[in-house]
Amino acid sequence: MANKTNTHQATAETSTENKNQVLAYKVALTLLFLVGVVLSIKSIKEPDIWWQLATGQWVIENKAIPTTDVFSFTFFGVSWVNIKWGFEVIIALLAQFFSPASIPVLQVLVSVGILYYLLQFIYLVNPSVQKNYWQKNIVIVITLLILANISYRIIGRPEMFSHLFALMFLYYVNRFKSNKKIIFILPLIQLLWANLHEAFGLGIIIIFIYLASEWFIYFKNKTREKPVYLSIAAILSILVIAINPYGTSMYQKPFEIFQQLQTNKYTVELSNYTSFEYWQINTYSTLILLIITFIGFAYQFFQSKRKLFNTLQIIGLGNSLSIIALTILASGAYRNLVFINILLAPFVVQTIIQLAPFLNKKITIARLNLISISMAIVLGLSFYISVASNYYYTFNHSNDSYGMSILASKNPIGAANFIKQNNLEKEIIFSDYISSSYLLYQLQPHFKSFIDLRDLDVFPDSFFQRNAAIYSYYNEYQYFDSIYHFKAAVVLNSQFKKLQTGLYNDSNYSLAYFDPLVSIFVKKKNTQKHISISAYPTLQTGTLANLFNYTFNPFYKQVNENFDADIESALYYLSLGDYQYAKELVGKKSQQENEKVSYILGQYYLNKAVADTSQSIYYNDSAYQILNKAVTQNSNYLDAHFSLGVLELNRNNLTKAALLFEQCCTINPDFLNGYLYAAETYKTMLGNGKNQKQLSKLVYYLEKANRMNPNNPSLEWNLGVAYFKQGKCSASTELLTKVKDFEGLSIEDKNTAIYCINNCK
Repeated sequence: MANKTNTHQATAETSTENKNQVLAYKVALTLLFLVGVVLSIKSIKEPDIWWQLATGQWVIENKAIPTTDVFSFTFFGVSWVNIKWGFEVIIALLAQFFSPASIPVLQVLVSVGILYYLLQFIYLVNPSVQKNYWQKNIVIVITLLILANISYRIIGRPEMFSHLFALMFLYYVNRFKSNKKIIFILPLIQLLWANLHEAFGLGIIIIFIYLASEWFIYFKNKTREKPVYLSIAAILSILVIAINPYGTSMYQKPFEIFQQLQTNKYTVELSNYTSFEYWQINTYSTLILLIITFIGFAYQFFQSKRKLFNTLQIIGLGNSLSIIALTILASGAYRNLVFINILLAPFVVQTIIQLAPFLNKKITIARLNLISISMAIVLGLSFYISVASNYYYTFNHSNDSYGMSILASKNPIGAANFIKQNNLEKEIIFSDYISSSYLLYQLQPHFKSFIDLRDLDVFPDSFFQRNAAIYSYYNEYQYFDSIYHFKAAVVLNSQFKKLQTGLYNDSNYSLAYFDPLVSIFVKKKNTQKHISISAYPTLQTGTLANLFNYTFNPFYKQVNENFDADIESALYYLSLGDYQYAKELVGKKSQQENEKVSYILGQYYLNKAVADTSQSIYYNDSAYQILNKAVTQNSNYLDAHFSLGVLELNRNNLTKAALLFEQCCTINPDFLNGYLYAAETYKTMLGNGKNQKQLSKLVYYLEKANRMNPNNPSLEWNLGVAYFKQGKCSASTELLTKVKDFEGLSIEDKNTAIYCINNCK
């Protein structure tokens, strides 16, 4: 009886333990999907969304798909193949029935789909995982980590469908061996893909990699069955691409897009492995995943007694070749890192599970279950809370924020309202390529853009280069003004200060509107030099968007967009060179200074030192003290560090200036002026006869700046001359030949370029 009692107790304890494991796993799994949902609930900040929404509205209203440009006045009527039309119609319907703020609902649904198929893909490659709870828990931990690594592209753009469909292709080509007819779902996915996003060619690459692998294995090992169904599915996947408004011309599009990736260096997301912007934390994390996968493959190789073909059969020849292909794809564009992360997930799991027994042979399964489920739940809960509370975005210095909303601090809502209120939407207006997107949406059907984010799909590369010059050389803007006779100009404050300064000082233009995001200059004689800053307008979020916001965070509060009008106005006028007025705006705040007030006053005295050389020592000392105070008030205040660097540069304290500019680059690795001024400082050192070791630092900072701001003739000239001094003739000649005839260069600079080209050996 005692033995039976003990047996029943042991059975009951085991049953209870299993129930607890099941419950804990379900909690962890639920948290995983909740994290995917809250990562998708974001305010709209991607400017592309707006021209895509405008296109969707145009399609609905005209009951047709545009085949020529309908949105710009510069290339109106030229051929336009817009593959994303299906996505654009979907978001236009969401905006029409609910509100534009609800567009991320689509990303929520796709993110859930990605997580579902990612788990299925992992289980398919690692079938033993589902029999062991600690392994299932490890799957959740790794999936959460990969989700964090790809979260930078969970932004509600049409590429979400490429992420989902690529994963579905990978899953079904791996699954077809056990269920051959299921492979015919791929042509249906390909049909949708070719009408939703331009990366549809990736589906063809994936299926043909696996098709070639299966035929190779068949001929290598005649006992295998011919991959007939897979061959038919591959052919059908190609044929269905033509079921599209653009017909058979779609077959050329993948090649055109590949060419655009080589040409389009105007956005960070298209930066390749040679670019500064490419090497971010997501890139290094992906490298770690690749290394872990390689370790797992090496383990399989030695387990199979160093027989490569046997190893490839275990892993899957198609999987191995796909990893190579998607790694190459990822190296070509920063945004493509997502695809290789998705593919590596099951093999990272495989490696961890294979190596786990070697990490600690003494650990019991019960302890392993406890540790793994604790990791999964704690990581999932921490991830969820930090995202929903915005701590995750603050910690990562991200511009994203939780909550479906449309913020005026990220979208030029006020500028669109001003144009509409003043009946300017029918006029020819210059708008920078970022601001124009929202204006296209809000001011339809009359507003037309000068240039917009449809990029090389509409605008040729030569036009992009001339447009890039507008933001650095005001005479380039005047050239286009003489052709199109702009009635107004809309310019983003943060990125295009030289253009704004030119417009502000142009007697033919008047500043008519500005808020902390954007400015509008209207063509008329200056009647009033200074105007008041406008408060941010608001847009209604909508019922559906708020339902999501509060369901997943009952304590949700929309981002507060209020600001101190005097300080923000002073910073704006300061950036335009109107130092006196900036000082007047913050003068009354001198008794309650914060770092921004200190910075403004420091800049004022710095300018006075240049304007009044008789008292430059006094003004420089005053600027030095006040700017140091700003740094004390906020040790990461970038602008104050930069101004101190400029002050030291003006004082010819070159070593201190270089250190300050380098510190700026540390505070913000994307701060272009930090690299430019660091380069200028080292250039001055060389001119003063300093050690030639400074030349390598000059080239380093010029290269960084050139990657961040490509096609800038002045920057390319400096880099070309520096390469000449280093003896890098090929690189020097290439750059200097490109810019030697640019009108913005002085005669002396042109002669220097010709000298370097002729004497480079």
